[in-house]
Amino acid sequence: MAVTVSVAAESTNLTTTGVVKGVLGVSSVKFDVELTRLIGAATSAIEEYVQHVFAKQTYVETVNGSAHPMLMLTNTPIISITSIVCESSPIEDYSIHDAKAGILYRSAGWLMSAWVGWGIESQGPRQGTGDLIYTVTYEAGYVTPGLADSDLPKHIEQACIETVVDWYRSEKRDSKVKSKKVGDLAITYKSADEMPVDMRLPAGARALLSRRMR
Repeated sequence: MAVTVSVAAESTNLTTTGVVKGVLGVSSVKFDVELTRLIGAATSAIEEYVQHVFAKQTYVETVNGSAHPMLMLTNTPIISITSIVCESSPIEDYSIHDAKAGILYRSAGWLMSAWVGWGIESQGPRQGTGDLIYTVTYEAGYVTPGLADSDLPKHIEQACIETVVDWYRSEKRDSKVKSKKVGDLAITYKSADEMPVDMRLPAGARALLSRRMR
């Protein structure tokens, strides 16, 4: 179905310039603009690689119902549910079954067809046909580094740090060399944004992120 962001994150960056500068052993503010750019690019690459946004945001998601008692939302971990609405009626008999997996539980199931409910006007049961669509407004994700009470898993931040450090050092090393020729062998270097996302991320970062893939 569809997912939209109703309240965007204050910051989506998965690490901070201060942390990266500490790893690189630099202190001058002249590096801040470049490192901020690399952190933003690394965050986007990681999100693309794992197909997931980590920063805490509020979402509105429409989901098809089913007879199964479990309903899975796209974004995780679930922090809170603001509302669940079906056919303009609020749904309240549910619980968060697994916040990290994004699963809600409802003992009656999230029926998709042949639905029996209580009609407001008739004050009695009614039979519905066709798919039921649930609109879920919820908050999910982590508080990112640099903000108060950050709770982003350390291995996710480390993947971003390793990516930024790798890109920074590569840019410095290869900034003046786009191609070289040795005898009959010609080599042309590609910039990071020309490569597939799985090749842009260093091996160490991919290994850390494999713990998050689902």
